Amino acid sequence: MAAKWGITLYHSPASRAFTAYWLLEELGVPFDVQTVDISKGDQKKPDYLKLNPSGKVPTITDGKVLVSENPAICLYLADRYGYGSLAPKIDETERGAYLKWMVYSTAVLEPLLVLHGKKIDLPGRETGFGDYDEVIGVLTKSLQGHKYLLGDRFSAADVMLGSVISTALYRKELPEHPVLMDYNARLTHREAYHRAADATWPPHLFSAG
Repeated sequence: MAAKWGITLYHSPASRAFTAYWLLEELGVPFDVQTVDISKGDQKKPDYLKLNPSGKVPTITDGKVLVSENPAICLYLADRYGYGSLAPKIDETERGAYLKWMVYSTAVLEPLLVLHGKKIDLPGRETGFGDYDEVIGVLTKSLQGHKYLLGDRFSAADVMLGSVISTALYRKELPEHPVLMDYNARLTHREAYHRAADATWPPHLFSAG
């Protein structure tokens, strides 16, 4: 199922595969798209489960390299194809913050939003990521006065964490705080964002009837 060379993105409409698609567009590297339609249960078919036993999208292959989970995909692609630009180099001081935000996106923000959406708000001391208000405070204070997570520098961390923020704002899972809204506006004005959004959320999915 996987190509012997080149990048293949296993992608589904209306899914978190938007993140990997967006980063590939930012990098400007050629890639093929294999549709794994989660609305039809394609992600649980045997051929796909050989690539990703979790039965989730996205997954990428790059020749013989196989990567799943959005932060891992972003780290791999940015280091391989955007090292020094979308990925700070290992000896740059920004590398630490870059890695933190990559991990923060799905280790902190995503699980917190899922719990909050189910009206489960645990005290911060009972989780590894703090409570809802604390996390909102971290995000807004970190972005206050900055264009991007690393200051004026756009990076793959903005793709990873920014995609979670953007989706959460659309779903009303985050408050419309001016700092978050401004940050999201900067992201959504990027051409690569729009190309990935058009591929992931085509209008017919949300049209009447």
